Amino acid sequence: MTRLTTAALEFDEPSWRREQRVAALGIWKDRGLPDPADDVWKYAPLNELTLDDLELATPSHATAGAAAIGGHAPAVVAYVSGGHVIDIATNDEIDGLSVSTEAPPTELGRLVGPDDAFAAMNLAYSPGAIFVEVAPGARIERPVVLLVDCPDGASFPRVLVRVGERGSVRVLEHVTGPSASFVASVAEYVVGAGATLEVASVQSLGTSCWSVARTRASIGAGATFRQVAVGLGARYDRVRADALLEGEGATSELQTAHVGTGDQVHDLRTMQVHIGRRTISRLHSKAAVTDRAGSIYSGLITMRHGAKKGDARQVNNSLVLSAEARADSVPNLDIEENDVQCAHASTVGPLDPEQRWYLESRGVAPVDAVQLIITGFFHEIEGLLHDDVLAARLHDAIGGLSSRRSDDPHGTGSSGR
Repeated sequence: MTRLTTAALEFDEPSWRREQRVAALGIWKDRGLPDPADDVWKYAPLNELTLDDLELATPSHATAGAAAIGGHAPAVVAYVSGGHVIDIATNDEIDGLSVSTEAPPTELGRLVGPDDAFAAMNLAYSPGAIFVEVAPGARIERPVVLLVDCPDGASFPRVLVRVGERGSVRVLEHVTGPSASFVASVAEYVVGAGATLEVASVQSLGTSCWSVARTRASIGAGATFRQVAVGLGARYDRVRADALLEGEGATSELQTAHVGTGDQVHDLRTMQVHIGRRTISRLHSKAAVTDRAGSIYSGLITMRHGAKKGDARQVNNSLVLSAEARADSVPNLDIEENDVQCAHASTVGPLDPEQRWYLESRGVAPVDAVQLIITGFFHEIEGLLHDDVLAARLHDAIGGLSSRRSDDPHGTGSSGR
């Protein structure tokens, strides 16, 4: 890690950021990588992760094709490479929207500090954060597009989005990179009272790289936070998505999709913390795995004392499409308040044979029947991305699942580890 540390201390930055970086470096050096015996990391192939010779990724300055995501005229297209903010292109002057590298000292790291190994690495090694701010009352109709390129080496992208009271914005993010990369990303979302923030992120990194992502949202009174997270690439793809429903009437909606092939492991951890009264959270996670791939879902809903009339639901559905693929589902509830509603449900298993029989009995070829069922399984997520390019990434990944299934035409999926 000496090379990383040396490079990080060479950044030209304000004194507050340097102090924050040095403190995070100290925490990272003291803690090191997580203990594989820790239940939180039990599915992570930490024995495969070598950081000794890791260097910060060299950023690329090529921004061709940046306009593809977000339609014909997104509000802003920001290009990030190796954690560096390379370019911020604004199509028009848009009142109430600012996208810059000038993150406020009081906000950066407030929601996600150096509280685990990879978050500490991000705060220590990130070249800088991209800061999206929406002024109170401003409704930004066109999306903000974040193109996050992760070249060979270590990338530490960081995003901070702050939406003022009654403001609204939609953020589209695409994370790409080759197989020889290591990515530890962090996103902090602050949603003011009565505001709306929608975030859709698709990760399509090379299938040999490591990706560990953290997101956390603070949601004010009457505010709505909608998040869609799609994981397609990486050898090990871990996402931890937290939502703090702090104000009365705050709403959180999280939809996720993961597609695993080969030896991939998709590891999703979620936490919805209900703090204010009459808060609402909805979570629906979907995964499909084949070959020797694995999918893990572990979710926690917490109802804090005082979160009266809170309403929380979490659902996880996993398709296991080969005998060697595996899926685990661990939904949890932690309830400190009596006057609340909570529910969780999960399903893990192969394709429904009755659905296959119905289609095949009406003349649909077996391989097409499989494809139709899998496509239908993810159809809702594709629509929620609200972007043709990002939806096509997911659709292409889904299309490859049926051709990679085992020789058993009816699937022999397992139902857990």
